[in-house]
Amino acid sequence: MELDHSKIDEATLALLYLTLHDRCRAWKGIDWDALDRLYEAGFIENPANKAKSVVLTEAGLERAEAAALKMFGAKKAYDAPEAVMYGTSEAKVTSAGGIRGILCRTTTEEGYFLRVKNPDGSFTDYQLRHDDLDVIIPSDALASLYVIGENRILDHSPEVLGLRKLKK
Repeated sequence: MELDHSKIDEATLALLYLTLHDRCRAWKGIDWDALDRLYEAGFIENPANKAKSVVLTEAGLERAEAAALKMFGAKKAYDAPEAVMYGTSEAKVTSAGGIRGILCRTTTEEGYFLRVKNPDGSFTDYQLRHDDLDVIIPSDALASLYVIGENRILDHSPEVLGLRKLKK
């Protein structure tokens, strides 16, 4: 009997959705071939790592939620925001684990903010107050490290900036 891999992948996404934690992480105790196909389709980040969970992309989250609803009648799998006192104000809090965004510099004294794309295509900007986050620059990012004397700079790639190469 020939297996229908698209149905297997849809069921796999639905099962991943049912085990979501930290908004977009799911335990990866799933068939590796199915995970590889989901990675190739852009629904999850590369599962070949030491982590025991896999990260669903925004497209993967949307597809997984639809599959879980269709197959199991499941609703939102990740935790609803909790209310906490943040300083002297009440705040709704959810985990930022697995969130992807763009680090942007402001034109004011505040410095930097994180811009996160929402599933509907809009953006939400967050002030940065955390001071020791691990930052990973994707290999396909058009970013480069520059050394000018003692100065170390992270900026756009020379191609983006239109920089000319020096002859040696």
